[in-house]
Amino acid sequence: MLRLAGAAAFVVVLALPALGASGSRTLTASGGRMAGGAHAQFGAPIPTVPIALSLRGGAMVAPRGAGLAGIDIPVPSIALLDGWEGRLDADVIFEADFAEISTIVPVTFNQMRYTEDMSGRSLYVGAGAGALLGGKAKLIGKGIVGLELSARLAVEGNIIFTDAKTMVTVVGRLHL
Repeated sequence: MLRLAGAAAFVVVLALPALGASGSRTLTASGGRMAGGAHAQFGAPIPTVPIALSLRGGAMVAPRGAGLAGIDIPVPSIALLDGWEGRLDADVIFEADFAEISTIVPVTFNQMRYTEDMSGRSLYVGAGAGALLGGKAKLIGKGIVGLELSARLAVEGNIIFTDAKTMVTVVGRLHL
């Protein structure tokens, strides 16, 4: 008897939307799958915010040569001064030979200021702080000077200060 009442309740739940009851989605007995293998969505859709991202590639030119690859993510909502905006940088420097470690990862949070030159391209400067990962983590400071060549391409120079060495990098940035 209990089994029959449960089955009847399930049929009523499935039939309510068809009878004009409120509800725009129907529950199916196939584990949330609809015809054709698609999945039914229940509740409000989760909003997605596109993340701006730039791929970085270049070289460390001092204290010795090494390859560099990384990403940067603008965070314009974090501004410490008027007219400045935040940016998070993470690079991997290969074959750096820095304190007997071959691969290091500088991660910094920077404040950036952009200005347009007469040709309409943006010049930018920035400063930041973070950590040098790889072996024993170290605190670092960073200075940035760059030029936006187009809406998708930029070049910049970075100087990274640690307690032991100063590194200079030249980086190309591809905005995705």
